[in-house]
Amino acid sequence: MDITIVGGGVCGLALAHELAPDHRVTVLESSPGPRGGGYMIDFFGPGFVAAERMGVLEELRLRGHVFDGVRYGLPDGSDSGTIDAGPLVEAAGGRYFSILRPEVELGLLAQLPDSVDLRYGTRVVEVEDVGPERAAVVTAGGEVLTSDLVVACDGVRSPVREQVAPGHGPILPMGYRAASYLYEDPQLAHELGERMLMSDSIQRVGWLYAADVDQVGVMFAERVDRQGTERPVPDPDRLCRRFSGLHPQIDRALTHVPDSFYDDLVAQSHAPRWSRGRVVLAGDAAHAPSLLAGQGTSLAIAGAEALARSLRAAGPHIEVGLAEYERRWRPTAEKVRRSGRLSASAFIPATTFQLRVQQVGRRAMGLPSVSRLLSRQFVAA
Repeated sequence: MDITIVGGGVCGLALAHELAPDHRVTVLESSPGPRGGGYMIDFFGPGFVAAERMGVLEELRLRGHVFDGVRYGLPDGSDSGTIDAGPLVEAAGGRYFSILRPEVELGLLAQLPDSVDLRYGTRVVEVEDVGPERAAVVTAGGEVLTSDLVVACDGVRSPVREQVAPGHGPILPMGYRAASYLYEDPQLAHELGERMLMSDSIQRVGWLYAADVDQVGVMFAERVDRQGTERPVPDPDRLCRRFSGLHPQIDRALTHVPDSFYDDLVAQSHAPRWSRGRVVLAGDAAHAPSLLAGQGTSLAIAGAEALARSLRAAGPHIEVGLAEYERRWRPTAEKVRRSGRLSASAFIPATTFQLRVQQVGRRAMGLPSVSRLLSRQFVAA
């Protein structure tokens, strides 16, 4: 059958990879090409297993890295503690690595079948049912594409979600805002080495890591009013004012803020139903757990595989396949989404007391038995 995928990010590319052997697949992506910049994510959990079954894991692993752990830094430049990654990798059975999110896209692109019609620079402005067994997308250029199924893989701010689940289109802000960018600084990359740096602070935090031998990755997060839903406008001057003074190395990185960088609210999405007629939601459009939950990319890949497998098993009975996809995949997605709500505050302590509790907890993690227990709980979350 003909399938149109709206969104050529991680979920859209993973889904196209899985559907291409059996269907005619078109992917419409609004950006002019693969998205750069981005931030480092931890890749483990259901997406790791799915990527292995899909045959793309080794491509992703070659683009990834296993850090030694994290060190926590104070404003005077001293370290307040460390956490080793070894117990976490062990708890995951070695099925864990870190990777820049854009590298996940590039890895999936490298494995994408030639039969997939991937169109960059194509923005979809409307999706609609055109009959009991067809759906159509309308592009900004006026083109109308009809197909047997339209899959919205267009992220947490998906405009299609409102059509599929009326009243559930808006994002669900969690009270945080995050920003990130990459820049070249071989000397700082060398200084950072194999450990990420995280500021030991309240209300706002910063991370630094060596993305490779030349590039440094920078990420910031802060607590904000959770009432707003509009996407912030990236402002280099504001970023410098808000996050200066966390650590000397972070201050150094702030002198290299580009004019354009990732800057958005940390948010989840929720839809009580994932499909309506011949339109279905996937990835963050259906079940974004939030950036701070740490498994959005993993869920995107595993959810794409789950949808493809359900459609394959259902054959010509598309509605049956969509219902089975939701029945089987929703419990996993909801579990990670709940975990994301509970764990987000751990990244950004609200008070000095919370920070002190975390510092005590980090010291406790130095005990082998405690470290192994917490690592197992994190991997299972």
